[in-house]
Amino acid sequence: MKTIDTILQIKLGDEFFGIDSDNSNQILRVPVITSIPLANRWLKGIIVLNGKIVPVLDLKDVLGIGSVDVSKQESRVVTINFNGDEVAILVDEVIDAFAFEESNFEEMISEDSFTIGFYKQNDVLIQLIEPKNVINDEMIENFSPVEVERLCDEEKDAENRADTDTKRYLFFKSKDEFFAVDIELVAELIFVPNEITPIVGGDRSNLGAITLREEVIDVFDFNLLFGFENVDLKNDNSRILILKDENKKIALCIEYVEEIKDILVNDIESLSNSIGEEKIESLYKDNKNIVSIVSNLYLRNLIDKFCVAITKENKIQKEEKEGGNMRELVVFAIDKEEFAFDIESVQEIISYQEVTSLPDSDEYIEGVINLRGVIIPVVNLPKKLDFNLKIEDKSKIAVCMIEKEKVGFLVDDVNDIMFIEDKFVALSKKSDSLVKSTISLDGGKRVILELRLEKIISVEDLLSIKEQ
Repeated sequence: MKTIDTILQIKLGDEFFGIDSDNSNQILRVPVITSIPLANRWLKGIIVLNGKIVPVLDLKDVLGIGSVDVSKQESRVVTINFNGDEVAILVDEVIDAFAFEESNFEEMISEDSFTIGFYKQNDVLIQLIEPKNVINDEMIENFSPVEVERLCDEEKDAENRADTDTKRYLFFKSKDEFFAVDIELVAELIFVPNEITPIVGGDRSNLGAITLREEVIDVFDFNLLFGFENVDLKNDNSRILILKDENKKIALCIEYVEEIKDILVNDIESLSNSIGEEKIESLYKDNKNIVSIVSNLYLRNLIDKFCVAITKENKIQKEEKEGGNMRELVVFAIDKEEFAFDIESVQEIISYQEVTSLPDSDEYIEGVINLRGVIIPVVNLPKKLDFNLKIEDKSKIAVCMIEKEKVGFLVDDVNDIMFIEDKFVALSKKSDSLVKSTISLDGGKRVILELRLEKIISVEDLLSIKEQ
């Protein structure tokens, strides 16, 4: 047995286990986990960690002793080294780490057991486990972790701050309500200038444009964006907040700046129960007030939309000129997760329409539709991916091409058609896996799984359906 210096003690149910600390990298509170469809039962999903897509395994499930309740305060994620990659394991609790003493250890000889020995610490019997004896490639066969290279500085800064369990926000007030903006997006704060050049025919919330150090920046009234009365520009307390995302800038006119301060991540109450461009993403409650935290995604979309009016073709040419590559994806929702198809495979997106069922077909085959004289099989994608589907007004059918055959995929809703830079895309190492790539946006807070159409349904299956 190799030399052990320190043991990391963990708890699974009522039992205590230990891992060689040399095998562990980080200990984290349980972050948002993106589930992987059709994965083995041990694979609970993936997380974005320090620019890497990391698979998450439930260690209790792996050992056959139940599953970890991630809603409990003491639950943790421990990342470990596995075959040159990083894998995260869910545990009920991390107790402590202590120096290994040979006299307290009794080694097990059996090579079949996941336990390599027993260690006695303060009258507690701890089972030492070797990760390689517990975890194998089969457990993560539906997903291969791949590093997302060259994440933008804002995302790296966010991850570094997350390690300290605090985030920094700029707090301000509008019409007796309190708001906060992530300091990552704040470039500077200035007094309201004497001249704001109006923009004819612009959005009502667009106050016009200002020139700041030879740079023209659009100014928006925060109050009008959020449904209040407009900001009094003559008020001495009013300020212009310059927001920046990469090289793009816009400005928000706000009523009154309160402060800039760090707050504990645990004190932030997430409102991310729905998918889409919500203006408020979370709440923070201090001793006096409830503060609405403005969504980074909403602000970034606002910056992208109004910073520079360029055509899609110009945007692509600009990226190619700078040596960057862009991918265009159709992003859709199933339950609370987001998935995507390459737009080259998507013919059109239509509202849900009645489907004619087919006898003796697989349960995930919803049936067929007649689209302008063409009979198209429809796949119930939520059912295929082991989700529940509720047919609602927003339900859609994405009509796609697999080779030369058309097929419709029934989804909860289509969220976006968006350009993604390659630096935010992690390709799967396996060419035959269901997940083609993982897209990490907004500092890892938004994770989108791009799926391979041919792994959902084959051309042979489509042809056999048409023959019925």
